[in-house]
Amino acid sequence: MSDTEIQTPNSKLIVDQALYQSRNEIFLGLCSDTQEFFAIKAYPKEQDKVSSSFLNERRFLFLDHKNIISMKPTLKNMTCCLEERMPNKSFLIMEYAPYGNFYELLASKKLKFDETLARTYFRQLIEGLEYLHEQGVAHLDLKPHNLLLGNNFQLKIADFDLAMLREDKIIRGRGSKFYRAPELLGSKMSNPMLADIYSAGIFLFLMKTGGTLPHVEGRKYKGVNLFELMNEDNEKFWETHLEFLGEGPNFVSEDFKTLFNSMTKKKAKERASLGEIKKSRWYNGDFYDDKELERVMTSLLATN
Repeated sequence: MSDTEIQTPNSKLIVDQALYQSRNEIFLGLCSDTQEFFAIKAYPKEQDKVSSSFLNERRFLFLDHKNIISMKPTLKNMTCCLEERMPNKSFLIMEYAPYGNFYELLASKKLKFDETLARTYFRQLIEGLEYLHEQGVAHLDLKPHNLLLGNNFQLKIADFDLAMLREDKIIRGRGSKFYRAPELLGSKMSNPMLADIYSAGIFLFLMKTGGTLPHVEGRKYKGVNLFELMNEDNEKFWETHLEFLGEGPNFVSEDFKTLFNSMTKKKAKERASLGEIKKSRWYNGDFYDDKELERVMTSLLATN
């Protein structure tokens, strides 16, 4: 580890290299007293004022769920020198997810999601979302980059800088291209939590296909407008994807199609609720318990 330090009220964090990609820099920290690792998210000032993203994200320090990344008390306006380039910034100290994010796992092809593994992580995502929505929180930027793999290989929803509370009147962002619900591009959104349902459906598709998106926003893929097909000719949509993937008709079950289709309706009010998702046939298929998941993931990552 490097010897760069950030003082905290009770001890110090020894700061080392940058971690996974984010809109803000994230560094690895080691608590000198407990030898516990943390992730440190650094927010640059905005015109000499504390970052609005920092002020928004720290509102969610109260979240407490095994599938939500935990955040620690904040460090505000502290001078920190990391490789001689860190000006005054605001910081959040977060739970460290040692296995990176799902984007890295999918892009590197390190992990092949069979049906049971995909269902296990999808169920964890839905459990985390259910907790968020019960707390009146809409994430609004669910994507593989913001889904981390924590200790014991549990999925962790992270990055709440664009999230909103039920009583909020202003939408802070428009989500991320390819993963966002269509209504995030509009001027009105009656139920932000339904946008999370859509994004969770995109993630489900990615796991099933090993990283292939169901559609690419604003343009064609191999000459085909997949978004249009998904909404207007769903049977052709699935036929086209199977052709692109080089897979036979049994690669995607009817139960899977039904679940994905129900979550990604263009009209938000027509999408499946979390309760309906949890009652779906595909959701209730085989999945790994925590001990089985740890054994399976340890084996899979060791061989890749």
